[in-house]
Amino acid sequence: MFDLLSHLDLWTAVARGIPVTLALTTLAMIFGMILGTVVAVMVNSDQPVLKWSGEAFAFIFRAVPLLTLLYFLYYGLPNIGFVRHGPLWDVFFRYSFAIAVLGFSLNNAAYLAEVLRGGIKSVTRGQIEACMAVGMTEGMALRRIVLPIAFRNSVMTIGNELVFTLKATSLASAIAVSDVLSNARAYGKMFSDNISPYIAAAVFYILMVALIDLVFSSIRQRAVM
Repeated sequence: MFDLLSHLDLWTAVARGIPVTLALTTLAMIFGMILGTVVAVMVNSDQPVLKWSGEAFAFIFRAVPLLTLLYFLYYGLPNIGFVRHGPLWDVFFRYSFAIAVLGFSLNNAAYLAEVLRGGIKSVTRGQIEACMAVGMTEGMALRRIVLPIAFRNSVMTIGNELVFTLKATSLASAIAVSDVLSNARAYGKMFSDNISPYIAAAVFYILMVALIDLVFSSIRQRAVM
């Protein structure tokens, strides 16, 4: 039953999906962080339109299941005329990897916006008033003081979101992205083995998550020093 686990070809085949998994995770976190920061600032804004728009975005993309979102983007958007025949079809929407990055980025942005909203609220009024006292504008205070403190206070939660994203990338195999899980499934079908390839995939996920935990634990220790 577990004979394939001793075959180097199995581990090599599954490992070929690691660069795709890591690239998808990294891009989704980068774009999700950028968009999530914008949404978090909107939610904390005193302008009702900005605040409600940010809250609506965060609620919608946290409420929609990630697999549903991926299916909509991959199978649904091509049925929309202006998307199918638009300028972005050939350079973006026709590629499953690009669709996966978009879906994960929107999902991440919603969750990271909630994380950073809490981080922004952790900045005391006294710290903000101190910025104003030395002549900073609200924008300067936000960039130089508020957001850096928010990121520092949220570093472990961001790390948890990174781990969630890495594991969730396995859903991308449902839209034909050749990640770790997709390669494991293909190898299993080839040899009619539904156990060994998934054990190999699980081992690689465990190693990647362990590395992330190690890195963020180190960052956390430095942040509190």
